[in-house]
Amino acid sequence: MRLMAVVIKELIQLKRDPRSLVMIAMIPLIVMLLFGVGYGGGMGKISVAVVNLDKESLSWTVLDSIMKTPSVYVKAYANSIEEGRELVKNGIVSAAVVIPEGFTTELMRGASTQVLVIVDESITTISSTIRNAMLAVTYKFQQELVRSVQGSSVELIYSSVYGPKVTNLEAFTPLVIGIVLQLVPTSLISIAICKEKERGTFEQLIMSPISRFDIIFGKLLAFFIATIADMLITLMVAVWIFDVSMRGPLIDAMIISTLFLLGSLGLGMLISVLSKNQLQANQAAIFIFIPALLFSGALMPIEMLSPSARILANLTPMYYFVSAFRDIMIKGFGLWQITWQMFALLVYMALMMVSAPLVLRLRVD
Repeated sequence: MRLMAVVIKELIQLKRDPRSLVMIAMIPLIVMLLFGVGYGGGMGKISVAVVNLDKESLSWTVLDSIMKTPSVYVKAYANSIEEGRELVKNGIVSAAVVIPEGFTTELMRGASTQVLVIVDESITTISSTIRNAMLAVTYKFQQELVRSVQGSSVELIYSSVYGPKVTNLEAFTPLVIGIVLQLVPTSLISIAICKEKERGTFEQLIMSPISRFDIIFGKLLAFFIATIADMLITLMVAVWIFDVSMRGPLIDAMIISTLFLLGSLGLGMLISVLSKNQLQANQAAIFIFIPALLFSGALMPIEMLSPSARILANLTPMYYFVSAFRDIMIKGFGLWQITWQMFALLVYMALMMVSAPLVLRLRVD
């Protein structure tokens, strides 16, 4: 009976908080809808370039097989291996397929030949999809070839533009850093302000002789220092203990991280305004984080998502951060090479930093 009394008391208390009740009921439904939109619809295709140095009949047959493959599409044509490699290195395509000179001649006389596939290994899901697609292409091509020419075969040779191989840990490190820079500060600052409202200390803070700027940016600075320290510790563990490579400038990675972190802190401020208690603040922070995780491009590259999901991904700040941090860490890019991600993060930071002081009312409701 004592146990049931506690259960009934908690349920009644939850019933008196309709906002929390609605969030508890709606979060699973909305998350499932977002997941279905992003991962349950038609899948996208990965872009590749073709370097056809042969230009004979069998090379066009291979090209036709590539174009019919459901997981990839030909976005560009290059005239040399170097040009194809540059297309991959600059992020215009995810891979370049090189059909060598003499490809048709070698196969027609029953010899073996090779097809070079230059792959962007920075996103393991994409590189794995390309490898599977090319295996399917060559298998189908050889099944048709063996009917007319005996003894000939096609071998796939892979080359990466970013080192011999990118490990899974290196591929997911940008996502881990993104989680640290969004979930931690957003939750901490929103819950901290709600805790002060519940305890009544926020009212005392308002009545003290300090300005709006002091209150808001004092809190922002405190949680900024705590979170950036968390981020540096996480990155040092990855680099020193797990041998993760940081190919780009560390200062550029810190600039991108700072922009994203300031936006997350501003978002936490807004959550604290809309929340009446710590439970609501925590629910809101998690609710915002889950779509950010789903559409960050780390679990599934946005090129492989449905068209509607790609629109959602392009509205997600974490997608731009993960993309920018990956380009710096794995590809060795500088800020001038990630201008579009940097611009998106600047807009996000500016919106949050301007709206948070305007919306946050320095009084207790």
